[in-house]
Formats: sequence, C-alpha cells, structure tokens
Amino acid sequence: MKKIIAVVGMLAAGVLIADTTPIMVSLVTPVQMPSSEYDVTGLRLSLIYGDCEEFTGLDIGIVDHTGLDFTGLVIGGVNIADGRVYGGQLGLINWNGHHDSKWERRSIGAQLGFFNYAATFCGLQDGIVNVAGRSFTGLQSGFLNSTRDLTGLQCGYNFLLGVNMASGTMRGCQIGLVNYAEWVDGGLQIGLVNIISENGWLPVLPIVNGHF
Repeated sequence: MKKIIAVVGMLAAGVLIADTTPIMVSLVTPVQMPSSEYDVTGLRLSLIYGDCEEFTGLDIGIVDHTGLDFTGLVIGGVNIADGRVYGGQLGLINWNGHHDSKWERRSIGAQLGFFNYAATFCGLQDGIVNVAGRSFTGLQSGFLNSTRDLTGLQCGYNFLLGVNMASGTMRGCQIGLVNYAEWVDGGLQIGLVNIISENGWLPVLPIVNGHF
C-alpha cells in the first residue's frame, strides 16, 4: 500500500513539474485544477469557465479559453482560442484570433455554430454569421458570410438565402441573394444582386457577375 501511495505521489509531482496535465477541471478560473498556466494534453471540462495555455485533445464546457494553440475538438457554448486552431470548434460562438497567414501556421479545421469568427482560416465555417477578419480559404455557409480575401465559396443557406461579402479580393464563387466583392481575380457571383466594385463585367448585375 505504501508503494502504491508513493508511486501516485511521484506521478502527481511529475505532472506539476512538467506544466502539462492530462486532465483539467474548471469551475470558474481561477477555481480550477490545475491552474490556467498549464498545457492540457487529454481532456478538459469547464463547468462554467476554463482557461489554459496550449491544448490538445477533447474540450467540453460552457466557456472555454485557450491562450496558445488548440489542437483537437471543443464542444461548448463559447469557444475561444487565441492561437492556431487545428481541428473543430462546435458551439454557439466560436472565436479564433490567430493572425498568422503563413500556410504552415494558419488555422485549419471547422467552426460550426451560431456565430463563427476567425482572423485567418482554412476549412469550413457553417453558421448564421461567419466572419474571417483577414482571409478565408474553403467554404463559408450561412445567412451572412464576410471576409477580406476569399479563396473558395461563400453561399447562403439553401444556396441563395444569404449575403456574401469579400471586401478585398475574391477567387472562387459567391452564391446568395446579395453578393459583394471589391476585386475578383477569377470567379463568379450568382444571385439577385451581384456587386463587383473594381473590375466586374459591370459594377452591379442581376443573376450573374464575374471576372476572369
């Protein structure tokens, strides 16, 4: 029995020394075990609000915050990752503030929720409102889809029920009631009102507009 206690104690000490934990449980930070300065590799449960440094694994809670990179799957009410996301965010609000646009460092995965935000993202955003602050590569599907630079597809629900915006350069396709792009570098707009402010076939056209 003493040997078992000694082994458990050594393992616990090892977790504390390594600044990495396989399990984190939070009520409201700082009421959590271990503290928010730890990385998590495994499972995190945030009963109300949880905070950690870097995360890898499965994250479940009401409000989850990761200060550095997030790898894995998070299911919650509000999911926030300040660093690179590589995986999936499922919740009412999904937020990724990572700004690095280098291919090897950009966020890649899926955001599924009511409101999805990412600074630079590659993959899928599916929700009522989808926003990419700098650039988006992949598919945005919702009632409002917005980014600066788009490579891929923006479409409303059932394809047409939506407003699509690319305030910079669009490469690909926009399908919705209203489509807007400042500049099109090879692409089409399909919808009721199609606006290309700089280089479209016309600045405004119904049904189809584009540039190749």
